[in-house]
Amino acid sequence: MANDPKQKRPGASRKPGSLGAAVHRASQKQRVRPSTRANARKTAINQRPMPTPPARRPVKRAAVGTAVSAEVASQIERIQDKFERLESQAQLEDIFSAIGKIDSQLTELPFTLEALRDRGYVHSGRLEDKLEALDDKWDEVRPRVEKAIAEQVERLDRELDQTERQVDRLSKANAAVVKSVDSAVDSLGSRITAARRALDGLYDDMQSELYQIEYSLGQVGKMLDLLAGSQEIRLLEAEGPLLAVKAKWQQDGEDGPKGYLFLTDQRLLFEQREEVVTKKRFGIFKAESEMVQKLQIAVQVHEIEQISHKEEGGFLGMGKDDILELVFASSADLSRARLHLDGQDSEDWAAMINRIQSGEIDGDRSEEYLDELEAAEITSASFPEQCPSCYAAIPDQPRGVTVYTCEFCGATVQPVRAQE
Repeated sequence: MANDPKQKRPGASRKPGSLGAAVHRASQKQRVRPSTRANARKTAINQRPMPTPPARRPVKRAAVGTAVSAEVASQIERIQDKFERLESQAQLEDIFSAIGKIDSQLTELPFTLEALRDRGYVHSGRLEDKLEALDDKWDEVRPRVEKAIAEQVERLDRELDQTERQVDRLSKANAAVVKSVDSAVDSLGSRITAARRALDGLYDDMQSELYQIEYSLGQVGKMLDLLAGSQEIRLLEAEGPLLAVKAKWQQDGEDGPKGYLFLTDQRLLFEQREEVVTKKRFGIFKAESEMVQKLQIAVQVHEIEQISHKEEGGFLGMGKDDILELVFASSADLSRARLHLDGQDSEDWAAMINRIQSGEIDGDRSEEYLDELEAAEITSASFPEQCPSCYAAIPDQPRGVTVYTCEFCGATVQPVRAQE
């Protein structure tokens, strides 16, 4: 298997073929290299930094007179604590942090995606364009955010000064003054909250999209790490990995091997990866164990005839198990499988399998790897029309199929090109 020239090590560097991809890219808009955009972004940020609130001296707490009651003294301390918290909130540190995060994400995510492409991730083909569109959008939004922050910083600083003068009155406080100052501090709090919400609204959609992309790329990176750590899995020609999840193959009720389930645009793979007890002391305690890593399931996606997903168990809607149940065609090495997914929705897996079987997933490829797809389709279409042994008709085979087993006589049929 490892010597098959049509297989490649997961995580190995991949280069797009020259002719097909070059022709396709020529008809598309020229993408700006991540390094070019990154340098432009850094220059723009350095030339146009966000306005920051002026540094404020620590609030000097008013000394409470000995004549006031314990109740009033407690109220004064509570008001002073509240004002100090509001003064900290008015510095808008989380707003500046969020904006800085957006700047860094727009700089770093294209590089992250490029690195994942080099490791073999060929899908989410429109993600580069989406990141460029978000970058362009941020170039329009950021100046408005700068202006709004400058206005809010100036206004909040004035209101802090005004409220601080009210808080200073607590040194000569009576019940009426305490009530008045408390109201003034609460009013300041409402204005700070309103200002922060107004600023959040200028970029929260952008922030949400970027966090979603960052999370998705993080999951892709973990998937590629798991594939690279496999001792047996080798990707086929034009095979693109899509999903990976920790799972249990429930062969007998709840029991069965544990490991990782992988889905590519050609195959469903389950590799057992777990520590297995090989010897027990007194029949109970673990004495010896070994790490088992073995590919247990490897079926073509087109061999999946039935898919069902469900949630089982749990209490009051919590802690439910995601179950994926599959029935395979007679050409597969097994007839069915029941898999418990740990941490991902079985419904999402079922939907992705359907996308692969319908061919929709091919439209999600990065343009740089479309030539691989074209080559794989040619190979799939090059089977003879009839079985050489029994002359039964050979149906059109899905993309990625390199060997056909005759349904009538069981003969193994190779593509015409491979026979030549």
